[in-house]
Amino acid sequence: MRVLIVEDHPEMGRWLTRELDKVKWECDLAETAAAALSLARQGAYDVVLIDVMLPDRNGIELCQELMTLGNTARIMVTARDAVSDRIEALDKGADDYIIKPFVIGELIARIRAVSRRTTGDRGPVLEFCDLRLWVEERSVEQRGLPIELSRREFDLLRAFMNHTKKVLARDQLLELAWGYMFYAESNVVDVTVKRLRERLNPDGQVVIETVRGIGYVLRPAHE
Repeated sequence: MRVLIVEDHPEMGRWLTRELDKVKWECDLAETAAAALSLARQGAYDVVLIDVMLPDRNGIELCQELMTLGNTARIMVTARDAVSDRIEALDKGADDYIIKPFVIGELIARIRAVSRRTTGDRGPVLEFCDLRLWVEERSVEQRGLPIELSRREFDLLRAFMNHTKKVLARDQLLELAWGYMFYAESNVVDVTVKRLRERLNPDGQVVIETVRGIGYVLRPAHE
């Protein structure tokens, strides 16, 4: 992640640079709009953090100009908390607006969120053979085609994909996919596995195999 910080207050700029460096992001600091534009023209940034009140130019005007330089996320970071200021910034190209003072963890989360939106990143993904499962948006594709799953079917498949080629007992699957254990006799795992098998493409590259007396395993179909 490459981040450009546009902040004219030296102490604030150093603090932001230090904190973002802790999450291994590469940061450049500009104290004026002119310096920010010069850096942005020299190289691409994933996110630009922009103070509204800059010495040489309004930060919202800078935000608008940065829109012409590529697909870079723009977050206004400012002490101006009026609703009208937020509306103006968002209407004129800001992807987010955070008010000082703020908790650094929230800023980092917002940077990640706007970066995903602007780059089309769908978040963490699990992959196995021809299956792809996006954890955050709770969607699944097989052979590039979407598969419609219920909540429990999705959670069960996620458990399998986190433990591919490993035999999972029924009580393990209950904990992983349901978050609890049944102490009474229950066939909920077997029923859900049956439904999940029906959802998967019969010509696909994976199979959920029954291991008699133990449980199930997700493995390549032709292994």
